[in-house]
Amino acid sequence: MENQRVMSEIIREAKKIEENNLSNMSHFDSIDMLLSSNDLGNTKDKELSKKFNKLTKQMEDINKLTSDLLNDLAIRHN
Repeated sequence: MENQRVMSEIIREAKKIEENNLSNMSHFDSIDMLLSSNDLGNTKDKELSKKFNKLTKQMEDINKLTSDLLNDLAIRHN
C-alpha cells in the first residue's frame, strides 16, 4: 500500500484487535477454571465444556490470524 498514513492507521487498529484478543484469552482462562471441577480436572458440564472448547479453538485461530496480519503489515510498512 502506497499511502503510509493509511498503513500506519491499519497497523494501529490491528494492534488494538491484538490487545483485545489478549484480554479475551484472560476471560477464556477464567471460564475454563469455572467449568473444571476440583475432582481431577473433570468438567462440571460436558456439553457446555465441549462448546466452550470449540470457541476456545476458534479464538486461538483468530489470535494466530491477527498475529500473522500484524507481521505482514510490519513487513510491508518497513
